[in-house]
Amino acid sequence: MDPAQTRRVENETLFREVNERIEELSIGLAGGNEPDEFLGGFVCECGSDGCTELLQVRHSEYEAVRGDPRRFLIVAGHEDLDAERVIERHERYWVVQKFGEAAELASEHDPRS
Repeated sequence: MDPAQTRRVENETLFREVNERIEELSIGLAGGNEPDEFLGGFVCECGSDGCTELLQVRHSEYEAVRGDPRRFLIVAGHEDLDAERVIERHERYWVVQKFGEAAELASEHDPRS
């Protein structure tokens, strides 16, 4: 994997870790984890250094994505087709799944493993 692609995957895994902390705080402040409850604003998990866009995601949606360490939440259009494919398109967010070396790196850096 080239250095630029490695950097993108590192950014994505960092944003995923940030979102894990956001989820923990949201659940702690709300006092529960209702499946249809919107959690705090999640950061886009794309690999762009300059992306600061936020996503509104329900607890159940977030957990569905986190069920596979190769999957990431992004803003529509922020996909990197060299390392991932779009597997779900929703009004508020898209889900991408890594493949190849990017999938291996994403799995290795899964905060839930």
